[in-house]
Amino acid sequence: RKDTYLAGHHLILAHAKAYRVYDSEFRKTQKGVVGIANNCDWREPLTDSQQDKAAAQRALEFYFGWFTDPLFFGEYPESMRKSLNDVLPSFSAEETALVKNSIDFIGLNHYTTFMAADANGNIETPFEYANHGFAEDQGVNLYTDPAWEVTEMGWPVVPYGLYKLLKWIDQRYEHPVIYVTENGCSFNDTMVNGEVDDSKRIEYLKSYLAACNKAIEDGVDVRGYFVWSFLDNFEWALGYAKRFGLHYVDFKTLERTPKKSAKWFKGVIENNGL
Repeated sequence: RKDTYLAGHHLILAHAKAYRVYDSEFRKTQKGVVGIANNCDWREPLTDSQQDKAAAQRALEFYFGWFTDPLFFGEYPESMRKSLNDVLPSFSAEETALVKNSIDFIGLNHYTTFMAADANGNIETPFEYANHGFAEDQGVNLYTDPAWEVTEMGWPVVPYGLYKLLKWIDQRYEHPVIYVTENGCSFNDTMVNGEVDDSKRIEYLKSYLAACNKAIEDGVDVRGYFVWSFLDNFEWALGYAKRFGLHYVDFKTLERTPKKSAKWFKGVIENNGL
């Protein structure tokens, strides 16, 4: 358990060192920027109770704040330090100076939303995709709403979760530049007469892009959006069983066929909007 947080600690230090090298040796001539892309689902309080609201906040701090707070503030979220004590590594004064303000933009990988409730000392067995390995440390139990549509990954489709997360990031880190570096969905795409009608993916992307637009209208500095993915690919431990792509891939011949969503997204880009 301690090794998990130690590994994360050194990832943060490595990022900060790379940032400082770029800042001192390359930025002036290349005029580039350096950021980091972190994955985060939204955590919606299960009820209006203060306990569940605090649990949702704590879950977000463990999920996103773990790797982002140090780059802005030079330290881990207070909830993590309080919950983990000496299990969580600490930054020396020198390391704090190194990591603080070592980021020019935030990259956000976002796919779904779950409801969070205070565990009150009774941690339930984490279900799949519920942050195995450190879920228990949060003191939070996660749930889904049966009314939510889910993708082939079992992930709920909750566009307002992206909007709320963008607002949360904007407020916590004082209006940073944000790029949505991954957002997409897996459905059971099939080829019929040489075409793939993935209308569900279009609806998903349309709703999540609308959430981005609403955040921008409300003052969040979202500069870019990237669909995951250009084509069907190897999906972590699931291999080629799940399809996220805008282009259908025949994994035997490697032939690529634009899905209906690819043609739709082309129009979004051409029109610069929905």
